[in-house]
Amino acid sequence: MTNRKPKKFTAFLWHRRIGLFALILVIILAVTGILLNHTEQLELDETYVGNSWLLSWYGIEPKDEPVSYRVGEHVISSWHHQLFFDDAAITTLEQNIHGAIAADQFIVIALDDAIILLTTEGEFIERVSTSISFSNIQRLGIKYMRPVIETSEPLYYIADEHILDWDIMVNEGVRWVERYTLSSDEKEKLLIAYRGNGLKLERVILDLHSGRIFGSYGIYVMDAAAFALLWLSCSGFWVWNSRRHKMRKKKHYQKHHRS
Repeated sequence: MTNRKPKKFTAFLWHRRIGLFALILVIILAVTGILLNHTEQLELDETYVGNSWLLSWYGIEPKDEPVSYRVGEHVISSWHHQLFFDDAAITTLEQNIHGAIAADQFIVIALDDAIILLTTEGEFIERVSTSISFSNIQRLGIKYMRPVIETSEPLYYIADEHILDWDIMVNEGVRWVERYTLSSDEKEKLLIAYRGNGLKLERVILDLHSGRIFGSYGIYVMDAAAFALLWLSCSGFWVWNSRRHKMRKKKHYQKHHRS
């Protein structure tokens, strides 16, 4: 049997292995770098991304379903901590929505322990505490064109005409509001409103170039690609110089040892 000597990992082998490893990242760096150099010509800062996966990755795609209530010809919706009047964003929400009605002077929206008042055109007026700290609002209704709330006790309260004071009442003659199911067109418009202008293509390419699109450790991945380029440059020169030196030695040997 012949004993084989273990294969040595020369600079050439490492050069090839690291080159293959860095190939994809180098291509990404090169392509995105070229694109970013021509942002204005390609209008990258004026083009918006509509891909649901990317928008979700950036946190611009809501994961839950909207909660909506029909108020006359308009729709009040709550979606992922935002309040909408039709497809116009009104304010942010930190509580659940329990109903919306058109009262005598305002549009009234019930949250867990507060009331939001809007004009009939959907302009934000104010957020009013219900001053009922011992229970949460469960649903919203209307009686005599005044809002009525049911609490978790359950107890029932009706507001005065200015929506400032609440008096206890019995559950009689109250028209309780029910959720409204959005049509596909209404939901699509609401989704566009939720996203705003959305995500600029320039931002995606810039994050891809820097590696930030891959998460908190993405920049280190691109740093590794940069170090790989440095290694390839140095090792490439080393391999070239070594082979050049060997070729010179070989030619010198052949010149002085010809028969």
